[in-house]
Amino acid sequence: MAVGKWWEAQQKGIRLQADCLKMRTAAAGRDDGGRSDAGRNAASQNATRRLLAKAAQGAVRKWTGSLFVFVLATAFPGGHAAFAKAPGFQAAGQEAGQAPGGQGAGQATGQAPGGQAASQAPGSPAAGQAADQTAEQPANRAAEQAVTDRTAYTASVQIDPAAKELTGSVHIQFVPQDPAFAYLHVYPYAFTDKKKGPLWADLLGKNPTPGTYQIHQLRIQGKPAAYQRTGTLVEIPLEKRVVESGAALDLELQFSMTLPRNMGRMSYDDHAIWLGNWLPILAVRDSSGWHLDPYGPVGDPFYSETADYQVELNVPAGYQVASTAADGTQRGEEATPGQRVYHLEAKDVRDFSLVVMDETYQRRETTVGRTKVRSWWRKGDSPVQAARNHQAAERSFSYFQSRFGAYPYDEYDVVRIGGRINGMEYPGIVFLDGSHYQGDHLASIPTVVHETAHQWFYGLMGNNQVEEAWLDEGLAEYASLSFLRAAYPQIGQMRVQGRLIRGTTADAYAEAGLNAWLPTSRYPDNQSYSDLVYSRTATMLLLLEDVWGEERLHAMLQHFLAEHRHQVATGREWVAALTAEAGEDAAPFIRYWLLLDKEQEQAAQEWLDRQREARVGRDSAGNAR
Repeated sequence: MAVGKWWEAQQKGIRLQADCLKMRTAAAGRDDGGRSDAGRNAASQNATRRLLAKAAQGAVRKWTGSLFVFVLATAFPGGHAAFAKAPGFQAAGQEAGQAPGGQGAGQATGQAPGGQAASQAPGSPAAGQAADQTAEQPANRAAEQAVTDRTAYTASVQIDPAAKELTGSVHIQFVPQDPAFAYLHVYPYAFTDKKKGPLWADLLGKNPTPGTYQIHQLRIQGKPAAYQRTGTLVEIPLEKRVVESGAALDLELQFSMTLPRNMGRMSYDDHAIWLGNWLPILAVRDSSGWHLDPYGPVGDPFYSETADYQVELNVPAGYQVASTAADGTQRGEEATPGQRVYHLEAKDVRDFSLVVMDETYQRRETTVGRTKVRSWWRKGDSPVQAARNHQAAERSFSYFQSRFGAYPYDEYDVVRIGGRINGMEYPGIVFLDGSHYQGDHLASIPTVVHETAHQWFYGLMGNNQVEEAWLDEGLAEYASLSFLRAAYPQIGQMRVQGRLIRGTTADAYAEAGLNAWLPTSRYPDNQSYSDLVYSRTATMLLLLEDVWGEERLHAMLQHFLAEHRHQVATGREWVAALTAEAGEDAAPFIRYWLLLDKEQEQAAQEWLDRQREARVGRDSAGNAR
């Protein structure tokens, strides 16, 4: 995920970097097909050289051993001089710029939206608790996650693109996890009123137009049921006798909505309607209780389990559809004159998203293994960018499949939308905003790759994205860096460079009580969220890779993902897996890197040193044989 207005500033920086890369490539006698601007390049070099030198001083002082050697070897083949002169580090490593008008990192209040302290949110571990529990072996979650029959969503929806209206119903068949209540997240309610503050402006734009949402009928087992709504959460009391039967319940919700106009995940423009997080979805209840988090403006405020979806979609003739389902072979059936019906089905997925597109959309399709990789863009977009984005999606998809396990679905769509979301992942489909399809630049490649990595880290292996965002964002970013270094070395080197700098210059965050293992509501702005959740986690993994080697770390990640395929993984389970692979307690390493416990810095370095010595010993023993 990467959203918001701050992406515009990052894009400009990355485009300057792209110019620098193209100039260096041309000077070496290679042609990437791009153009450069010598004046802009010189200005970028001068400005970023000063920034890099300043940031590097702190980073090198803190981690003069593993980090500095790794930076020189991986990101700067030219050595220390190249490190001091490298251009464009800030934009390349930056996921989120400073939110205009937002609080500084030192002003975090720790207060969740709506006045609830983040530490009191259901199931939200305090940093100290997480530290104490990092070495624990994970509980057997098989019984907790196994459900005799997977939850099933069956929806019938009609979309009027002219009026920007949706009407329909959804049946949810589920086995209750609580004898008293069921809870639904109905996220479109988040956009039925005006939002205030710079973080919402980052997500939605300056002047968003609210939409409407109305529940016309809610039934349980065919009978009208009472419910209570608070924000985006709908609480539904259950009859004890019905729950005690142990049978699956049928919940039916009839709804209508008018779409909001904004720059975010669910909106429209003149050519498309994109629907992210639009269907009502059951809240998760796990061993720590219910997770009833509101829709917040920072990060991805979602936590979902896998289910089966059947969606009957009725749209006017002439429109095209891309969705979580494998819909590539469908052209729709004529229901009534001028209307077509699509029958969409997806099994064992965490959500269901779709885009309805007019006739200006074009697509390109290639097959990787059993999966069709499809890219969608509009007439008038840059053909160079469309081809570049498709190639990045195709190549990274193949790489991730070879490294982290087979992709079980028949289709993967990369869809150009409007707005300013940058990129957003959903099962089987990702959204890219129009900036990635304009001009001739390399800035789109890392975004395409990162969102593709989420098909494994979030799509196949789920996690609580509200309370442990580092687990999907950090692992997806590390996987992206691995691919970029192999397939796009110059881009990869610059991305690694930026992540390492931002991941190690975190003293101000530690003083503010911020770290990488916090609920998203605790981050005061997108900058702190990016630096900690993305950069610090990726830096931790890059340092581990430097000690273990890429093959061993990737094998560990592949095994962990396989163990949690189509399930939900927790941070504690990942730390336990790290401890098992390392052969010693990984708590000091985790406390320093993820919990930003400064007192553990030396212990974390010593842990890495012991891991390095163990590897040298194994290598020597192997050579002796």
